[in-house]
Amino acid sequence: MVNTAFIDSGVILDVALAREPFVSESKTVLVMAQLRHFLGFTSSVCAANLYYFLRKNTGDRQARDFLSRLLSFVRVLPADHQLMIDALKSPVGDFEDALQCIAARRNNCTCIITRNAEDYREASACVYTPGEFLRLYGE
Repeated sequence: MVNTAFIDSGVILDVALAREPFVSESKTVLVMAQLRHFLGFTSSVCAANLYYFLRKNTGDRQARDFLSRLLSFVRVLPADHQLMIDALKSPVGDFEDALQCIAARRNNCTCIITRNAEDYREASACVYTPGEFLRLYGE
């Protein structure tokens, strides 16, 4: 059973921007986190990226409103100096992905939920797409 899950920004953007055909599964994942079926986490890097993309697509007010609602049930993991150093040394090829993997590992996340599982092949946690996660956990 999943106790904690790191939710990648792409999954959250699917919901925020109603991106088809991904919005349905991604929304169900977020609803599960909201209902406390598991503790949902994301990183401060993801939160900043979310605001940037949402502001460009929906405007400042809607971006802030969405993030405020999200942060009522998804916890943000910090990105500190040591996390940056560790990410630079990581075998994960993409720096941002390395930050997410290390943040998830440091905070004992059971899994990472992302639509880009290939980006996380070096992760120490299990990696699932939203659909895989829902099939595994009965939603």
